[in-house]
Amino acid sequence: MRYSLQHRYIASVLALMLGAVLTLGGVFFITQRSVTRSITHLSIDTMREVMLDQAKHRGAIMANLLANNLAAPLSLADIPSIHLIAVSALEQQDVQYFHVYNSQGELLEDGGGNAPNPDKRFAPPPASEHASAADIPLVDINNDSMDVFMPIYADNIYLGGVRVGFSLKTVNRELEERIATFHDLGHQKRDESLTMLTFFSACFIIVGVILAYFFAKYMSNPVLELAHYAKRIGQGDFGFRFSLNRRDELGLLSRTMNEMALQINEKNKALLDAHTMLEKRVVDRTRELMLAKNKAEAANRAKSNFLANMSHEIRTPMNGVIGMTQLALMASPRPEQREYLELIEKSSYRLLNVVNDILDFSKIEADKLNLTVQRFDLRDTIATTIREFSFKAQEKGLELDWHVQDEVPDAFMGDAGRLSQILINLIGNAIKFTPSGRISVGVRKEYAELDEFIAHFTITDTGIGISPEHQTSVFEAFSQADESHSRPYEGTGLGLAICAKLVALMNGRIWVESDEGKGSVFHFTALFKKAPQENSEQKKNAAHGQRDEAGQKQSGPQLEILLAEDNLVNQKVAQKMLERSGHRVTIAVNGQEAVAAFGRQPFDLVLMDIQMPIMDGFEATQAIRDLEKDSGKHTPIIALTAHAITGYREKCLERGLDDYLSKPMKIADLNAKIADHLPQKMSNPTETA
Repeated sequence: MRYSLQHRYIASVLALMLGAVLTLGGVFFITQRSVTRSITHLSIDTMREVMLDQAKHRGAIMANLLANNLAAPLSLADIPSIHLIAVSALEQQDVQYFHVYNSQGELLEDGGGNAPNPDKRFAPPPASEHASAADIPLVDINNDSMDVFMPIYADNIYLGGVRVGFSLKTVNRELEERIATFHDLGHQKRDESLTMLTFFSACFIIVGVILAYFFAKYMSNPVLELAHYAKRIGQGDFGFRFSLNRRDELGLLSRTMNEMALQINEKNKALLDAHTMLEKRVVDRTRELMLAKNKAEAANRAKSNFLANMSHEIRTPMNGVIGMTQLALMASPRPEQREYLELIEKSSYRLLNVVNDILDFSKIEADKLNLTVQRFDLRDTIATTIREFSFKAQEKGLELDWHVQDEVPDAFMGDAGRLSQILINLIGNAIKFTPSGRISVGVRKEYAELDEFIAHFTITDTGIGISPEHQTSVFEAFSQADESHSRPYEGTGLGLAICAKLVALMNGRIWVESDEGKGSVFHFTALFKKAPQENSEQKKNAAHGQRDEAGQKQSGPQLEILLAEDNLVNQKVAQKMLERSGHRVTIAVNGQEAVAAFGRQPFDLVLMDIQMPIMDGFEATQAIRDLEKDSGKHTPIIALTAHAITGYREKCLERGLDDYLSKPMKIADLNAKIADHLPQKMSNPTETA
């Protein structure tokens, strides 16, 4: 026979009440019902509080673990790792959704889950509370779901937060079942107590008073113990077990709470195992990403070194070919020989342009190409560029004109060289694909505000046009409209790709409009800064400087020049160029001989190759600078090198050289460099070394 709390409490209290007066039996019965309900409600509330506290505690533990795991991927913006964590979290049976936010509250990952309120945000704690708020979750329980938000910190820096939704349907369903059981038991025992009250009221007056005292203690002590047990479970002590060997509701409640604590403990162990496995996966994935990153960086360095070496190896023989061709053309050859030499020169420069295109494309892809910002005249830049193509256009019988609208200013701040490179590629492309007709270059205003000006350039031709299926790919690297083996046009397919990259660096865009067989119109925009107005004194000084420079370059003094070059062909080229300009040349085949020659006699200028045996150009320059410390004289040293990569000129200046000239070189460029560093001697032809 099962004895419940209602049995014991009703028997003791009704015995006392019926012994006093039968009328008070009804009052006692009502009191008994109230107390029974209070105990039942207390048990239900305690159980509900315990179950919800356990759910909150579990949610907080899981959110804290997920926040710790997400800190590293979130700081590195590692979306794949975040997604992997989200998928692992959603595999938990009672996890409904999983959201990861960045520090601005933007949703980075939802893991495929559906939150009841996806736009809901949790404000991060104040900066002064970051340290204390790092492990405190924000929990919001709404009917059948629990929303847990945990802020994510790394080194006390707020990175964002993780929001996890848990389903409380299982908890609520179990709670409802137990509440229904309590209510059913209450109704059953109420009827039984009423019967017993009526039948035994007269018999248990004295016994009821005694039993009431002992039964009160007997019932209250287990309730207090259960409340203490529930508190310990709420604090996370799942290893403790409450032993109450009773067959009533308190016994049922104690056994149920023990089972609940055991289940929670098992789930926590499973969660810790999942966390360990997840952490291992994250470590393995991070290791794989680091290996991939190192391989990519090594490949990029290898590519850069390869391009630098290839540029050097190609430019070195090209210097000999172009230099010797220039010298041969200056020797008054026969017409037939001149024709051959001019073809050699054109082919050499065409090959040099291919090398330059490859280097430019490599610089752009490696984000090592920076635009210079200098004052330039837009109309002068366009006119100079157009003049380069005048002869080629005349050869094909093409009309080549240009027009700049009056509302476009003359002076801008920007990179005139790169703008000219874009125009050269587009105009050269138009001439190549236009058998007859006309090519026009136009510039108009796209947008202007304060000191910013967006210029809109158009290059219009009447050539063969571009088919619609090729118009979207012409700006891709190594892509050409005609890729067949029988195509009649030469080119690497890099010119338009480089134009697209340079236009992007100028904060503009490029596109093409074309009808196949009718011609094309290439458009591009570029953002420039308006140049401040020059005063009359600045213009006068600039004009005077130009006249002085022209005068210097036209004079021809005899200089003592030391040439350090190990390549025999390049020795001959540079020596003949210098001697043709009237200079005396001393040749050193390596850096050691150059230092020895400099110690024997003074020189007006040193032309220094960088890659040489025994002692390279940098070491030789340092040795020469050491020799100059005693005399106090500074001799200009100009690097002659086939390296044409970004930053090499700055490297030469840092190592003590005064200037840089890349191979292959022209006689005019060489004389201009000499004039820049020896203005006094170049302006005084009578002075010798």
